Amino acid sequence: MSMTDKLKEIANKGKITGSWLFCGPFGVGKHKAATGLSNYLATGIWCETVHENPQIMWIERSLTDDAKKEIQKTILAGQAVQESEKTQRRKKEIAVDDIRAGIRFLSLKPGANEYRILILSLAEEMNTNSANALLKILEEPFERSVLILITENAGKLLPTICSRCRRIDFPLLSQEEIEQALRVDCPDEADRTFIASLAEGSVGKAKLINAHNGIELYQRLSDFMTRSMNDIPIESLNTFADTILKSDETYRLFQMFFTQILVQRTKEQTLQKNESAESLTDFYFQTLELLRKTDLLNLDKKQNIINLILKYAEEFHG
Repeated sequence: MSMTDKLKEIANKGKITGSWLFCGPFGVGKHKAATGLSNYLATGIWCETVHENPQIMWIERSLTDDAKKEIQKTILAGQAVQESEKTQRRKKEIAVDDIRAGIRFLSLKPGANEYRILILSLAEEMNTNSANALLKILEEPFERSVLILITENAGKLLPTICSRCRRIDFPLLSQEEIEQALRVDCPDEADRTFIASLAEGSVGKAKLINAHNGIELYQRLSDFMTRSMNDIPIESLNTFADTILKSDETYRLFQMFFTQILVQRTKEQTLQKNESAESLTDFYFQTLELLRKTDLLNLDKKQNIINLILKYAEEFHG
């Protein structure tokens, strides 16, 4: 039974109210399922496109105050709001005010045979105050309310939140399924196969790779990560870092690819019982922490990209 059929069956049996936790890595269908289910409950039609509906509310990291001002300035000037780095900047965490707005929404009494549906995208991005505020509606849910938490890392959520939700895990997709999903947008068979192998079961990641020249980015990164410290041309590395920072999507691909390569090489060294496996494991966790702090504290992304590649070369290629 497909995930869509499974959720429809639960909804048709009237067992959908309460809190749900949709878990799985990036790009395996969690958001589509949440969208489809919410539309199905609100309209009776399963549709995986987000529409304005008074019965449904989405929460994610809100725009920064500067981004809101930029949008307001554009509107006041009589211009159309274009997506740009300035208008897309978001806060680093889901704020407690966002959760409180969601609670107010759920507290409104639904019409006859209607639901109030609140979807929290990437729930692990809540801060402590937000998580504690959310606990209140998990402990005392409103009548005919549905709360869907979407997470890529349930381990970052409070155990008390996870224990109060019905959990649904979204499995990784097969390479064949990902290639099929790319058939229209990526007509080259060899590219489709290579992208599917890089995607590691995530069709979302596969589409991101295809849409943002990810094959070339991966190959250039792999080349740098086979070189010794003295063999890396600094000008070329600088240019590569600038390419990565052209968009949020290419930076996200860099993060994915860099950690993916580290995991692959750690596995290889472990199987060969090589002493460097332990050092690679340490370097992997150091990398995760640096990337996390870079995003959270607005550290210099370009310098950190360069430092990570050079440090890897120094420690593992001499």
